[in-house]
Amino acid sequence: MHIAVCDDNIADRKQMQRLLERASDANKKNDLEGYFIDLYGNIPSLMQTPQMYDCIFIDMTNIPESGMNGIEVARKLRDINITGRIILCSSSIAYEELATSEEKELFIFMNKPILKSELRSVLDVCEECRSKREPLIELRDDSGTLYVNGSDILYAHCKNGGGRIEIKLVDGRSINILSTIYMFYEDLEPFYYLLPASESTIVNIRHIQKTKAFSVIMDDGHKFRLSMEFNKYIKEQFQKERALKS
Repeated sequence: MHIAVCDDNIADRKQMQRLLERASDANKKNDLEGYFIDLYGNIPSLMQTPQMYDCIFIDMTNIPESGMNGIEVARKLRDINITGRIILCSSSIAYEELATSEEKELFIFMNKPILKSELRSVLDVCEECRSKREPLIELRDDSGTLYVNGSDILYAHCKNGGGRIEIKLVDGRSINILSTIYMFYEDLEPFYYLLPASESTIVNIRHIQKTKAFSVIMDDGHKFRLSMEFNKYIKEQFQKERALKS
């Protein structure tokens, strides 16, 4: 399991490292997987590769230097769809009191000093969540990076045969990335329901509203051509998916 600790108090950061290393050693003695631990003292360093972590422990209290407190960092991670568990560790800031009702369900809250028994319970929760997580797809456009899983994608379409793809998400957002349909499809191997409809389009068969002779209409009303090569297969998979839902 990959773990990040983002804490602007160096002593607390080192203490958490020691606790996690002991927990990792205990796992190895029981023939279980150990932990890979990365330490961060600032937010920009953490935000370079946050998607790789299965759990992230956060306590940022030096707001004049960092520009945001721990729960604001957690919200920023959620905004880009990071799916690893986020654990807010309270020292001088009571994060749970700042959280919304929804955030109290999303985040895990701990109080410093961190107790060994409580940490073990949290790590077990993170391990369980990791086993259920789908892989993430990195989408990078001019405004930044977003991480999504396959079920978030409605369709991907390349206009005029160029090297830029519009990716439409189920929640209505659109992202334009530099890629080709063929290159992008290579990243979608784990997601059986994302299939090529033509040389310029990939569709999520879970969100096809209906099919016609040589086209599909998506849930948002967009219509895409089905090529001869993919026509039959798309329709077969669409019917199988509908049968699973019924």
